[in-house]
Amino acid sequence: MTRLKTLLISDTAALGVMEARPEPAWRVRLTGLRNKELLAPDYGAMHVVANLEAAGHPVRVVNVVADVHGETRLFDEPNTDPDAHSGSLVAAAGAAEASRGYLFRALDEYRPDVVFVTLSTYNLALYSRRLLAGIREALLGGTLVTGGVYSTMHPDEVLSDGHVDVVVRGEGEVTALELLSRLEAGRDLDGLPGISYRSDGDIFHNAVRPPVRDLDVLPHPYTVSDAFNISRRFEILSELLPHGDWIPGAGFLTSRGCPEACAFCLDPALNNGRVRFHSPSYVREVLEYCAGRFSGGAGAFFFGDATFTMNHKRLAKILDMLGGLPYTYQIQTRADYLDRHIIARLAGCGFTNVAIGAESFNEEILARVVRKRLEVDDVIEAATAVRRAGMEPVLTFIVGLPGETAESVWRTVGILKEHGLTCATFFPLVVFKGTALFEEFARRVPAADRERFRLNPVSEEFLFSSEAFPTPEELTGFTEKVNKAVMDERLTPGAA
Repeated sequence: MTRLKTLLISDTAALGVMEARPEPAWRVRLTGLRNKELLAPDYGAMHVVANLEAAGHPVRVVNVVADVHGETRLFDEPNTDPDAHSGSLVAAAGAAEASRGYLFRALDEYRPDVVFVTLSTYNLALYSRRLLAGIREALLGGTLVTGGVYSTMHPDEVLSDGHVDVVVRGEGEVTALELLSRLEAGRDLDGLPGISYRSDGDIFHNAVRPPVRDLDVLPHPYTVSDAFNISRRFEILSELLPHGDWIPGAGFLTSRGCPEACAFCLDPALNNGRVRFHSPSYVREVLEYCAGRFSGGAGAFFFGDATFTMNHKRLAKILDMLGGLPYTYQIQTRADYLDRHIIARLAGCGFTNVAIGAESFNEEILARVVRKRLEVDDVIEAATAVRRAGMEPVLTFIVGLPGETAESVWRTVGILKEHGLTCATFFPLVVFKGTALFEEFARRVPAADRERFRLNPVSEEFLFSSEAFPTPEELTGFTEKVNKAVMDERLTPGAA
């Protein structure tokens, strides 16, 4: 059977940051976060390519940012005013033009039969949909396939644009492999689970594909690290952010899904409360691979699971396997998945940062609005125990939850100061279709008035409108004020 020439376009979200320039991404104060957005690869795409390659389907990967901008000096920030626009070379218009030119030259020179493009981020969804139009025009008859979180949640909108032929919904490893096999065999797509597609002007949605139960059957994403230029991404970010989390080559998701049903999160819609785990031996394999391939620079490894400490027996086995590796570790988890024994073991195994999603210190808001099965005292107790064990508790909160007032948020800040938990960040509430809080937003704000709440002109995220913060400006302005107060307390305790 003749293999179809298959190409995956990587870094399209990063190209969107360069071309759409959403506020405040290019402000100096966001330099570290922006550089990660520009250079962190799409791990979902890596998983898909790894599975295709393992099955004998070669895929050419075009990294439209990492292949073009491969020198640290391009990302260096010469400006110092936090609110000034970036003066880095990668911020110049010519940088985005070079990446776009590289993308379309690759399409013209390779003439692929099938092109995969990830459409995951709501923050740049409208930009990405416009980019798909340009790719379709350049493709000259090939099959254009997209997948990712946004595509999964909005296949009708993506297909109705008229550019994409197939949307892969949900986990893409098995579906993409079966899709290529069908296309190569000249078979139609009827009955192929996990896809939506256009045919003769109509849109069809096939049955949902069950998620992969045994995650260990999948090759890990770093097996295709060369194709995604991971070594260069790692080197640049290690120089720019020597202590940053989630640097390519130093991060991995050891599980998929979350059992909780938080109202602001898409995971309940994507995974229906199911959690699946990689085995401890698989996790060790990934760590050894990364330690051997991406040495030097960042010495911290980030486990990006939503609930890394959920399964205590599995966690104990993973911790037993960390010996001999050149890393310290950073994680995120829930407060109720921590106890004193687990905290002590984490500290003894080189863990340095434990991120905990607190959301609010208002008990009623946590239970009624966020739907988070947590008590405020549990969060405070877990965070202080983490700190006593010599690790840094990193707390995150949401401003603008319906029913919460400015006074309530300031009470949360006061509790943080009282307990010395000032490594905390507050985020304005942003909602998107598919979450329970978006439905609340839609009831509050008529469709005709929603445009002014859009996070940026190419986003499908919306700043929430509440009684306490009825306008986007009030919500973001107050959030900035709260973050400044927490930062001042962190820098000069008792002075804020």
